[in-house]
Amino acid sequence: MRETSPREHIDGHADRYAIGDHADPSIWPELLAGADALVHNSVDWDAIRSGDLERHLEANLGGAIRLIAAAREAGVRRVCFISSVATLHDIRPAWEGVIDEDHPLRPGGLYGAYKAAVEAHLWSAGASWGMHCVALRPCAIYGVEPTVLDRSFGAKPIRRLLEHRRVRKSDCPGGGKFVHRDDVALAAVRSLERDEAAGRAFNLVDCYAKHTRFAQHAAEALGLPADCVEPDDGPPAKNRFDVTAAREVLGVGLDRGDAGLREFAHAFVGLAQPA
Repeated sequence: MRETSPREHIDGHADRYAIGDHADPSIWPELLAGADALVHNSVDWDAIRSGDLERHLEANLGGAIRLIAAAREAGVRRVCFISSVATLHDIRPAWEGVIDEDHPLRPGGLYGAYKAAVEAHLWSAGASWGMHCVALRPCAIYGVEPTVLDRSFGAKPIRRLLEHRRVRKSDCPGGGKFVHRDDVALAAVRSLERDEAAGRAFNLVDCYAKHTRFAQHAAEALGLPADCVEPDDGPPAKNRFDVTAAREVLGVGLDRGDAGLREFAHAFVGLAQPA
């Protein structure tokens, strides 16, 4: 992990910390020593946002591919790559708005393209090296970030309420597809434990909501009137993701729905308010 990464929430659960950059081969021996599996959930966002294509290719794409190869050389046989639904930006009409894992990967940006490219190398590692490889494709992941509260998805509109400001839909426009962080973690564990998951990708999508929904639930927790959040009556989601495989193969329910968003917002408010 990076030197700046919070780790207090996993103290007592981690055997050791390998400190450094995810694309630095010098830390891989320490990282992989004695490991049963590799879960790859890292990206150099600065390289993507800067527009520096060479840096992005080296740190993200090249780094991930070489790390998977290093895992094989270290005797690690199981790999879970945290991909993304961003690999599925351009939805094909033949799927009629219901997207399963067989939909072709058609990203709309560098981040999705990086994830899609690593997936291709992941399947190559399975076919050529006999590794147990799985790709998880979560959407926007929400849940309370215990060490840096405001890094939680949905924090911005809730903070506006806590600062006694009305939340307008222009403050957090649109909506998105959401999945809880605990369900992604469970999916990662199950994907490595279950032999039948090998060679497969899994969509991890729970519900669709407007971004103002986080604020509406927070307003309820704070006892504020409903009109402190401007309603967003924009169009609903055009496409939905089929999560049958994640439920049947991985045993992850993906059924928290709006109640999960409400639970998160209430928990955030409870932690954010002064004692």
